[in-house]
Amino acid sequence: MRGRIIELAFISLFLVACSATPSASVETPSVPTVTQNTDTTTSQAAPVTPEITEGATVVTDGATPTQFVLPTSTPSNADAPDATALAATTIALMPATATPDASGLTASLQGDVVVVALSNGAEGQFFATISKGMMENIDDPHPLTIYQKNGAEFVSVTQYDFTNGEYIGDLELLPIPDSNHMLFIVHGGVGAHSSFGTVFSFDGKTLKSELETQSDAGGGALTVMDVNGDGVQDVIGDATDYYVFCYACGVRINSDIVYSWDGAKFVEQTLTASSDATIQKAIDYAKAQRWNMVTKSLPTISAPTNDADKWNVALLTHWSTIRIPETDAAFPFLSAVYYGDYDAAVAMLRAVGAKDAANPKGKWFAGPIAEGIDVATDTSIDEFRVILFDNVVQFSTMALTQDDTVTSARFLRGWAKTLVNPRDPEGLKDLQAVATADPFYAAVRDAIVSR
Repeated sequence: MRGRIIELAFISLFLVACSATPSASVETPSVPTVTQNTDTTTSQAAPVTPEITEGATVVTDGATPTQFVLPTSTPSNADAPDATALAATTIALMPATATPDASGLTASLQGDVVVVALSNGAEGQFFATISKGMMENIDDPHPLTIYQKNGAEFVSVTQYDFTNGEYIGDLELLPIPDSNHMLFIVHGGVGAHSSFGTVFSFDGKTLKSELETQSDAGGGALTVMDVNGDGVQDVIGDATDYYVFCYACGVRINSDIVYSWDGAKFVEQTLTASSDATIQKAIDYAKAQRWNMVTKSLPTISAPTNDADKWNVALLTHWSTIRIPETDAAFPFLSAVYYGDYDAAVAMLRAVGAKDAANPKGKWFAGPIAEGIDVATDTSIDEFRVILFDNVVQFSTMALTQDDTVTSARFLRGWAKTLVNPRDPEGLKDLQAVATADPFYAAVRDAIVSR
């Protein structure tokens, strides 16, 4: 809408037409490719409703059955008959879906069940199941259940009542080589566009929540990738700031947290001091949010010789990559600042001229964020300008703390401070300090002083 940026957030309402037991549809989980052991065997049970025998008391933090041993074989996907049988069983244990009222507000998505095979060996097949969708009462838990299959019989080993989200989106196997633990992720969401991810471990008796993270984006709070190239998948927790201006505005500071499994727990991977001068220089750039300089320095780094530096280089590579400005960025000027490319940000001001750059409501406020509005008269972006100037001061100060010779960063800090207050003494000091370095800097200073 012209002259106004409006963030729209809505929650979709889902209708279920009947009041009977939910449908027994089976969702095929998206599981990463896993190399299968040739000695793995899969029991081919007939697709009939399984007999459920309680092998232990169902508790939140694991039962202690004695009829099976720790799994030792590579995880595999559930075969269709077992998946269908377990889905039907899980649905049968769930309360019936209420008939929607005239407004449709009592409807729910309860009915789909995700089934993932965790391990298959001589002791039997282990499965994880969880109800997918939104419960009729959002305060009701989604039962996450572990089953063991012995012959044609499914034994409920333990259950975790999952209460972290309003709806469950998927169950994903985490293919980390560990003979003592099976790991998998529950994906879900809360509200209009918030998502969460929880990693669970199962060691044969205890079902445990190992890692939980939430994101302001609906795309996924947790993703899986091999960050350091060791052939083992790591877990990535989304830490992006999606609300720099507003969620719908699209201006973001991309960030994430990297976790690796050490055989007993997830460990957050962070940058650590290095004895390699080139690596340490790149780390210093990263801490100053100068990701463009990290990118430039990576090709000059020799192959690391120790694990700490291997992680340092892997993290520097990963984090500098996600900060690279997107070609369709909502606000290219700020994307350049967040990347640490102050020269690129200055170039955008230079393109509109010194007079416009010295105007708080100038055309330098550009990009998709400004489409359809008159930046000179529209008051809906006044608050955005305040945030922008504050961000420029914060990021440029970090850069100057690391290297006070970055003239473009000093110019932008002075520019941001004096557009808020043309008499700001620190801002004027910054502009004066760089005025002789570039005629454009001097012209902007003069235009601001004359306001």
